[in-house]
Amino acid sequence: MKTKLKNYFNKITNKDFLISISCLMLIQTILFFGLKPFQHNYHIIVASIDNKIPLLPHFVYIYNLFYPFIFLVFYHVYCRDNKNYYKGIAGGIVGYVIAHSIFFTYPTLMLRPEIPINLDWLTYNFLKLTYTMDTPALDSLPSIHCLFCFQAAYTAITSKNIIIQKKFIILMISLLISISTVLVKQHYFYDIIGALIVFIIANTIVELFNKKHKKG
Repeated sequence: MKTKLKNYFNKITNKDFLISISCLMLIQTILFFGLKPFQHNYHIIVASIDNKIPLLPHFVYIYNLFYPFIFLVFYHVYCRDNKNYYKGIAGGIVGYVIAHSIFFTYPTLMLRPEIPINLDWLTYNFLKLTYTMDTPALDSLPSIHCLFCFQAAYTAITSKNIIIQKKFIILMISLLISISTVLVKQHYFYDIIGALIVFIIANTIVELFNKKHKKG
């Protein structure tokens, strides 16, 4: 038992893993806050389906699974498939850059509904905190939550070293988190579509670069 815990700790504190995942987070933080002073004339892009989607406050718990989920999936892939892990990180970085280029040229704004006052205390305050931490609700298109859920699922699913049962669980959780973004009114329907398009473009660029690098 002690040996397993020691091996687990050594892996999760591995310098290469910590540096690569920290770079990903650092790039996101720099781009997220660095763009704010230069953004003006926000757009609101609402589909007809958005008016039919209700606010389901309890999905806020699923929505906030995002950060531990992404960390654990990438860590899991890192331990079992180093090559695919770095491809996933590269896809994430390219996706971030594309997404923030869109945020800069076409900034969007999310209009949230009032939080129902008849909610239980925990859900009410957790949803309120979630909204507060992301106020004003700018840069919704594409959804970073969805973009990275797609990226994490893709990185795991394309690995030959992860069993099919785990791939299925990762895929289901990534879809649940993506769906939760519209059910807690953090994103519009088009934000998910935008995230899917950016994800495909980013990973196509990474694949083309890898092919070119191999030929070179």
